[in-house]
This record gives sequence, structure tokens and C-alpha cells, in this order.
Amino acid sequence: MLDDLINALAETGYQFAHYGWSKAPEGDYGEFAEEHGVDFEADGVHVERGTAGYINYFTRDDSGEPRQKIEAALNSLNIPWYLNTVQYENDTGYIHYEWGFSVYG
Repeated sequence: MLDDLINALAETGYQFAHYGWSKAPEGDYGEFAEEHGVDFEADGVHVERGTAGYINYFTRDDSGEPRQKIEAALNSLNIPWYLNTVQYENDTGYIHYEWGFSVYG
């Protein structure tokens, strides 16, 4: 299922890296990473493996289009996700979006 997330993010047309960039690219960019397990358990048994993580996107585009495209990509996967924060970073001029997600399987 993580491969589906990678493909969906790539289809947005935005630049994303898994875990981070060795050097941030020029312009807008994103990153995503796994953070912890969220296995589904029943009767004390791990029935399905789950992984929670985050997606960060840094943009100077204040039109809302990047948010809409990334959230449409997440919706296409039928996975649980939420918009955690939207921050303005004074030192870089970036709008920083952060989403949490979970994938199972």
C-alpha cells in the first residue's frame, strides 16, 4: 500500500522525497515518511499490519491548489488521513502543510 501512496503523490506533479532531501530542491517540494505502527488487532492477534506516517509539503503558492491536489491524491487511495497543521514559515516564506496518514496491508 505504501507504493500506492508513492505513486499517488507522484501523480500530483509535485516533487516528493521519501524521508527527506539531502538538499532541498529549488521551489516547492514535499517529503513523506513512516512514523509508527498502527496494526489492527483482534483477540490479541495482529490481524492486519498498519503503518502511520506524515506528509509535508512546502509551497509559496497560497491559492490552495497544492492542498487540494494532495488531498485528492489521498482520497483516491481510500486511506485514513487528516490535515494536522498549516504553518507559515517566516524565515523561508513557505506555507508548510502537514498531513498524517495510515496505510494497511
